[in-house]
Amino acid sequence: MSTKLEKLLNILSDNVWHNADQIAPALEVPQDKLQQIIAFLAQSDLIQHNAATNQIKINQDWKPLLVDQKETQPEATALGTIIIPPQQTLVIQCTRITNLTDASLELEIRMNNRIREIVINKVK
Repeated sequence: MSTKLEKLLNILSDNVWHNADQIAPALEVPQDKLQQIIAFLAQSDLIQHNAATNQIKINQDWKPLLVDQKETQPEATALGTIIIPPQQTLVIQCTRITNLTDASLELEIRMNNRIREIVINKVK
């Protein structure tokens, strides 16, 4: 669930001017409360506010932080443990994994769209 600030920053992340009258319903806040938020964010130099048109947009100095945040949001990750018997092969997401040892190997796998990490332990 997004906070009102997160919703506002998400709306402003497109780097165009937005009418404050249209933002208040999207944030589910009264217009006077939004004006207080706008005044605070403008004073903090996070947004630019055109008082004549009552429009706001994100300050360019903060724009890269919003882009970086979107890029680093966690993806859905799958975790799994697989035991490969001696001298056996398996294929996961087009990746061939072969156990050439004489002992079973335990693989702990972490993946999202592709395999991210494989940890190998020898099973005794």
